[in-house]
Amino acid sequence: MIGYDGHGTIPKADGVESFWLYVERVYGRRSLARFLCQGLLLTAFSSFPTVVGSVLRGYVYRFFLGGIGKKCFLEKNIRFFNSAKLFLGDRVFVGAGAFFDAGPEASAIEIGTDSHIARNVTMRIHEGKIEIGEKVNIGADSFIYGYGDIRIGDYCLVANQVEIISGTHDYQDVDTPMRFQGRTPSEIVIGEDVWLGTHAVVLGGVTIGKGAIIGAGSVVHRDIPEYGIAVGIPARVIKSRKD
Repeated sequence: MIGYDGHGTIPKADGVESFWLYVERVYGRRSLARFLCQGLLLTAFSSFPTVVGSVLRGYVYRFFLGGIGKKCFLEKNIRFFNSAKLFLGDRVFVGAGAFFDAGPEASAIEIGTDSHIARNVTMRIHEGKIEIGEKVNIGADSFIYGYGDIRIGDYCLVANQVEIISGTHDYQDVDTPMRFQGRTPSEIVIGEDVWLGTHAVVLGGVTIGKGAIIGAGSVVHRDIPEYGIAVGIPARVIKSRKD
């Protein structure tokens, strides 16, 4: 992903090639028609005010998103990189300032029916897929970054300012800056009906079982069993909801 691979955010190419690299990064492929269509629609509707604008965007954005269901409600100033890889189910709410970024090697970002994505949520996927189930709440200012698949099951409650981060930077070679050593992908699986408390952090390679609760500010770096209640840094299971 440009800006994360150690080679800089702004390409070294000049002139026409620099323009096409920008188009490819933001719009997914070198298509002038797509570039103009999406740019014009975003210019006209991205900041359109009131509830009317939020409803209109649910219809207009279907011209450049990968898929969008019925009666979606999209607030102002939502940003997209490679929007053709974003898929929304029916009645999805997306809050103002949300940012969806699917890299060229990513599969998709999929958000299930009746889910709520609050304001200023960021979802970035470099490799693999972000898959969010039905009736999921993602709280404001949360950050979901995937270098490897991230799956969040149905009915999950993700509080404000939660970070879910799969993958890790390689660091074994002490003679090479870590930014240039690449990354190792990993998967995060969050089962159905999980509650992640505010400021919780979930790291790569972790499975959180169905019905578990992660306390506020906890850091999860290993698996949590179904219905377990885990707190602390690192998160440790202190009891079961079934007790």
